Amino acid sequence: MIIFGSAALAFLAFTSSSRDEYFRGQGVASLAVVLVAVGFLTIVRRRDILTREFWLGGAHTDTYGEPNQLGHISQYGGARMTPRWALVFLALMFGVQGVQMAITWGLSQIGVDLVSPALESISEASVTVSMWLYAGLIGPICEEVLFRGVLMKELKPLGKNFAIVTSALIFALFHQDLVQSTYAFAMGLVLGFIAMEYSLIWAIALHVFNNAVLGGLDTGIAHYFGEAGSTAFMWATIAIGLIGLIIVFARYGKGLTEYRRANRSVKGTYSGWASWTFIVFVAITLASAIFSYVSAVMG
Repeated sequence: MIIFGSAALAFLAFTSSSRDEYFRGQGVASLAVVLVAVGFLTIVRRRDILTREFWLGGAHTDTYGEPNQLGHISQYGGARMTPRWALVFLALMFGVQGVQMAITWGLSQIGVDLVSPALESISEASVTVSMWLYAGLIGPICEEVLFRGVLMKELKPLGKNFAIVTSALIFALFHQDLVQSTYAFAMGLVLGFIAMEYSLIWAIALHVFNNAVLGGLDTGIAHYFGEAGSTAFMWATIAIGLIGLIIVFARYGKGLTEYRRANRSVKGTYSGWASWTFIVFVAITLASAIFSYVSAVMG
């Protein structure tokens, strides 16, 4: 699927007569790739994906995990989202973005510019409808179905902590971009907790909000108000994000620690990260991210 997507983008790069046409084609190709991939996944895992519990949460029969856990009734999501908790999760999302912006700005002051080829490409292409649909709507839905739906739910019988962290790690590596992957890992932890305790629908909604609204604001302000507007938006996001993080961790930090302790995995669970298939996957994605980063820095 990745090969198909790369070939499609390469073809579009050579045949487009203008930059706008290329970005429009890039968006269409990206939409096609993710829709085909998720369509295939839905056919293969239809007995799980095409259920109410998969999307809205609730008691379900475990069909994944260790053999001795198959057939057990367990809970995936199902908690009621209140306005207070929705505000807490929005504050965490602002916080993740604010911390990333603060780190990027701080490093730039000492001459270290963090380059993100993926984010720059998406930002430039998001002016087209097709790319906005991919980055702001279809992409988040498909990513949540794959990483917080199928993958995290499959890992849940091994422990909630393990499932959330592992799915966030693979979600980060999937982006194959050093800067974006770091951001994706932190965001994956937040979205993983939301899907695990509330529902996949809420994880999708907040992921769409992050990409379409927050990301769209950043791109739109930079486009219409130039560098001054972009700088003002950056400092506003940093201030709101850091203040929000301080308030959230001061108020709920103890509860988060208790949650982590209550959902520990049995000893040896994390040794699964040492499997040769996982190591090869990590090595390939890291090599791709490093190559992309070095290429962008050099030229």
